[in-house]
Parts: sequence; C-alpha cells; structure tokens
Amino acid sequence: MNDSGSWTLWLLVPMALVAGIGITLWATTPELSLPERSIIVHVQNRTDETIPTVEIGYANVDTEQHTTLLQLRAGETRTITLNHEPGLGYNIEAHLADGRVLDICGGRHPESRVMREVITRDSILSGIGQP
Repeated sequence: MNDSGSWTLWLLVPMALVAGIGITLWATTPELSLPERSIIVHVQNRTDETIPTVEIGYANVDTEQHTTLLQLRAGETRTITLNHEPGLGYNIEAHLADGRVLDICGGRHPESRVMREVITRDSILSGIGQP
C-alpha cells in the first residue's frame, strides 16, 4: 500500500470507531423521567403585548420557592418545571405593561403533572395539559 492510502486508513478507522460509539450511546441512552415531586407548567401569553414579569410562588411543608419569568412576548409560551408536588397548587401573578396585576391560584389538579396557565388581557385561565 502506498503512503497516502496508509494515512487514509489510519485516519478513517479511528473516526469510524468514534462515530460508532457516539451513535450507540445516543441510541441506547434512556429518556430521563421527572422526579416524583415536580410538575411542568406551560405559561402562555395570549395578549397582544409583552408581559414584563410573571411570578409563580409555591411552597411545601419545609420549602418556599419563587420563579420569575421575564419579558413573555405576545403569543409566546414558556415551559418550566417546578419542584412542587402535583395538586398542591401555586400562585401565579402576571404583571402587565399597563401596571395591572392578574393573579390566580392554579395547579390544583392532583391527576396531572402537566399544567397550563393562559394569560389573557383580563384573566389567567388555569387548566391541565398543554395550551
């Protein structure tokens, strides 16, 4: 074999091995599941303006947590995961650009770990599932 063929072989074999290992790891890695005490919340802005802040407060027996979303654009949906037990509920406040504050106690659905909060011009609509 000539020198250029030898170098090509020495270059392609390690690259093929690395690619094969990478593809095998990617294909066989199990999907991670959510911890028991967590919920997914989809927050959707159905107004025609950017909402400067959306605050979500939640507590368990020994913890109190607060999550703030900034600059939720018109039509945008953000998905967050809360370290919070399904069914215990949480407070959500949308601070609108005109100074009004909309608030609701949402997430009181123990049968689902996926919640949705849809913010309209006049209210927050709370439910289960994706928006």
